[in-house]
Amino acid sequence: MSSAPGGSDIADFRTAVVEDARTVCEALTGGTDMNDVPDVAGLPLTDPVDQAGFIVEAVTFYCPDRMAAVTDDVYSKPVATKQREDCPTARALEVTASIGEQAGDDLIHTASYSVEVRNTSSYTVRAQLQQRWFADGYPDEGAWGTFGDVTADPVVTIEAGDTFTYEGEQSGVYRWERTDVRVQPGEFVFFRCGYQPGPGIAGTD
Repeated sequence: MSSAPGGSDIADFRTAVVEDARTVCEALTGGTDMNDVPDVAGLPLTDPVDQAGFIVEAVTFYCPDRMAAVTDDVYSKPVATKQREDCPTARALEVTASIGEQAGDDLIHTASYSVEVRNTSSYTVRAQLQQRWFADGYPDEGAWGTFGDVTADPVVTIEAGDTFTYEGEQSGVYRWERTDVRVQPGEFVFFRCGYQPGPGIAGTD
């Protein structure tokens, strides 16, 4: 939906979507033909249907009051929109993490682990994950930190009904006892829910 770079957090993703929508509005009000808007606005979407869908949402939710200038006053006033709280909560994401094979010597201990995040909702979700480790004497025991190995992307996209799986390995001087994984509070977005278009154009029911 946006030009947010891979690995960026949810806040960056939301910001990029808003910026893309505003760029679409500026292109339209500047006189750009709708067919040329994707190229002028630099939308990362390549499918024409996706492009048209994003443009329509941008016009509906970000700049309806500015459309009068390019639609012969069809939009005589801003189109009202109403937020509806029908999106799933983070509880729709069932997260499990377990320790596997453990090995070590007097210096370094390792533990393999696996993670599953099941999206039980009817909507695709983009979520940022966090992880914490427990071990006797470990100073950060119980503190939520970065998810996965150094190269892991903490932001995952999971289709409705699908499960994200991850396998990794933790190493260090501690005897790793267990690990927990969660969706970082507030850092998740379910797509195609959470809004309700307002009334139609002026003069219609």
